[in-house]
Amino acid sequence: MRLWVEKYRPQRLDQIAGNATSVKRLQAWVEEFRRGEAEKKALLLHGPPGSGKTSAAYALARELGYDIVETNASDIRTKTNIERVVGTASKMGGLDPGQKGRILLVDEVDGIHGRSDFGGLAAIKNIIRKTREPIVLLANDPWALPADFRGLCEALQFKRLDRRLVLRVLKEISAKEGIAADEKALATIATNANGDLRAAINDLQSLGQGGRIGVEDSASLFMRDSEEGIFKVLSRIFKTESCARAREAVYDLDEDPETILHWLAENLPREYEDPSDLARGFDSLSRADLFLGRIKKRQSWRLLGYASDLMTCGVSLSKRRRYHRFTRYQYPAFFAMLARTRAKRDLTAAVSAKISRRCHVSTKVAAQEFIPLVRALFRDPVRAARLSSYFGFEQREIELFDPDRAKEIYGEAQKITAERITTRGVQTALF
Repeated sequence: MRLWVEKYRPQRLDQIAGNATSVKRLQAWVEEFRRGEAEKKALLLHGPPGSGKTSAAYALARELGYDIVETNASDIRTKTNIERVVGTASKMGGLDPGQKGRILLVDEVDGIHGRSDFGGLAAIKNIIRKTREPIVLLANDPWALPADFRGLCEALQFKRLDRRLVLRVLKEISAKEGIAADEKALATIATNANGDLRAAINDLQSLGQGGRIGVEDSASLFMRDSEEGIFKVLSRIFKTESCARAREAVYDLDEDPETILHWLAENLPREYEDPSDLARGFDSLSRADLFLGRIKKRQSWRLLGYASDLMTCGVSLSKRRRYHRFTRYQYPAFFAMLARTRAKRDLTAAVSAKISRRCHVSTKVAAQEFIPLVRALFRDPVRAARLSSYFGFEQREIELFDPDRAKEIYGEAQKITAERITTRGVQTALF
């Protein structure tokens, strides 16, 4: 299935939503570069995800008839790789004689961390000084880059998109896809995206698979407010081929490692199509699960780093190729099962507590050893009533052992309890 963010990527600059001033300056700078008038040899487009940085660069290349060479700096990172990929492209001419020029697009340049990435930023600085082609750099956070690096570039800010702009785009795509979408539902999607048009379009595609989107469908996005981060983390881990980027994906996520493990295990088969990729991915998750088990049992929190690396880097590097198709991530079935069985688990806990008090054992022993024994004894209705009276079971608790005769057993148990109380009262009076 083709991603709608790619299907409806703007083909011209006038189709870019928002940031009109920055888009206009982008076009002017590239033309100045070609005339040899540009003050800086690189342009740094910075702003939050989904604000249109990549789309603007591609739309400009199409309008000018330019070729565009895109690479992700955080995936190649090292000096050698950057010089091989970006450096070569900055010096070579195009293979297509019909192309009028070329734009070098380097994404996630703020994902390179200087010295730790073996001179990656230094290599890009050297390429900028010598390039014969216009270089457009993309970054979410320009302040993560050194001041001398920023000094080589002209910076253009792309701001978060206004909710009304996002809503307008969602309406246009819904109409083209033939989706019957409630306007309130689309407004909810637009608000939830928080200025990230790419996220809004992905949500629209996810919710619109059935051909319609109602308010009740978009309401699930409110439940996903706490899950929005995990969806982005899954995408980054599954889609990237960089260990460092996969590791960084979970840095700001406010979820415990076991929760992340369940999300990855649920969605790994949906993302990786190759059986060998899938096997390697699950092998990494199983090893991470072992470390998490040891942490829980021994409180050895120094092992958490190993578990985290296996869940992020291990899963990310398990694939032999990047999967570009759209994947609709699912809520873990394990959590859904826990939600469905919560009432029964609460009931079991209440019964275990009553058995624990009467038999002077822990609730764990009561649940594991005594409940199966009581269930076997309940086959005899008379004994079932006596046990229910002895432990003080309510009717709903008796249903845990015998749902068909719970009402009858509870009635008999009440009579036994009343007789016992009366007998005790008579004995008390006699003494």
